[in-house]
Amino acid sequence: MKSEISLRPATLDDVDALTALSYKTIRQKYPEVIGSDAVEGYIASGAVPKYYTERNAFLWVAELGEEPVGAVAIKDNEIHLMMVTVDHHRKGIGEALLEHGERLLFDRFETIELESFRDNAQAVNFYRKHGWQAVSEYPMPEVGIPMVRMEKQRISR
Repeated sequence: MKSEISLRPATLDDVDALTALSYKTIRQKYPEVIGSDAVEGYIASGAVPKYYTERNAFLWVAELGEEPVGAVAIKDNEIHLMMVTVDHHRKGIGEALLEHGERLLFDRFETIELESFRDNAQAVNFYRKHGWQAVSEYPMPEVGIPMVRMEKQRISR
């Protein structure tokens, strides 16, 4: 499956597709992690299309054929966002996105970071499997959802 995955820089033409992918994934995956009210509040806030429109991070899209199935965004030394639609989990897409983001970041930084919902065991375990280490836990400001900050060190070349 991994060989069928293509990655490309996102454009403003991707906003609607990435927003739909995000809403689908958030509604399927995150009620068990942050609760249904928080999910619907986040979706209603308009933050998702705003994020993709402003593209305040460098964003890449994963496609199978011409279907967007995931995205990774980097900002500063951080994997700022990573998402794969639920019906495409465990097909190598997340791994391809993470490796791509890591490669871009390690070209500029010795230590890279990301944050995840602490209770999203699938994501936290995925990152650990790929060499990331938890360095701190804290509540998300204003809403108190438990978060975990993770780091990975560049391996000497």
